[in-house]
Amino acid sequence: MATSSSAKKVARVAARSGGGSSANKQANWLFPVAIGLIVVLGIGVVVYARAENGGGSGNTIAPRARLSEGEAFDHWHAAFAVNVCGKELPPPSDAIEDISGIHTHGDGLVHIHPFTTRASGRNATMKRFFDQIGLEVTNEGFEGPDGKVYKEGETECGGKPGELVLAHWDDARTAATAPPDDVIRNDFSEVRFSENYGAYTLAYEVEGTEDIPPPSSSAEIEALGAADGGTTESQAPEAGASPAESAPSESVPTESVPTESVPTEPVVTDPVLEDPTATTAPAANDTTVTTAAAGG
Repeated sequence: MATSSSAKKVARVAARSGGGSSANKQANWLFPVAIGLIVVLGIGVVVYARAENGGGSGNTIAPRARLSEGEAFDHWHAAFAVNVCGKELPPPSDAIEDISGIHTHGDGLVHIHPFTTRASGRNATMKRFFDQIGLEVTNEGFEGPDGKVYKEGETECGGKPGELVLAHWDDARTAATAPPDDVIRNDFSEVRFSENYGAYTLAYEVEGTEDIPPPSSSAEIEALGAADGGTTESQAPEAGASPAESAPSESVPTESVPTESVPTEPVVTDPVLEDPTATTAPAANDTTVTTAAAGG
């Protein structure tokens, strides 16, 4: 009986020893597999981050993004307007929160100071601005944030077929006296902001029209840009400088001494009677925008 009992104990010990060996083997191959998965996941995160940042452009092409303290960046402005049948629409406003650094203040300007390389360099495109202001643009027309649609083949200008174009001036400051440097007729969203103080008019005009007016904000682009802190040069903040130290100083108003006013006798004039039969003539340049029925 003793021999039988000893044999059973040996068998149980051997069984336990075999199980421990199997567990060790499993742990040995699970460890490198886990390391491999971590490496693959890390590579995936890096690839995704590079793709999200415009393919890792290195932030070397203007307009450069402001990525960190002390690094050079660009702060540009471009005049922008939407014109329908010769009439400039009110300046657009942001429709969503700005997360890229290409936006407007409702002042007729595009403010271009990217926060990320996804919106800098060659990625600083009109599409980012169109999305920011809620403007849906195709090669045939556009739909504004108010839901109004202007489309080739459906919308007419004064009874004539219309077309959508994007006029571009290299320098907004001289745009009032110069024709556009480019008149783009397709792929509007792919057009990129390539210079500071440019000007753009997205115009739905009579088909074949070359006389595209520049944005009315063009003449004030320098003053409007300066109010926002824009500059023609790339800039970098001084290390450790606070916003208050880098902000322009305000001028202190001086107190003026009021002068005494001499009262004057009121001038009495005869009232002018209005002619009840008079009518107001329509404006000479009145342009009618009509939308034809589909298929018409």
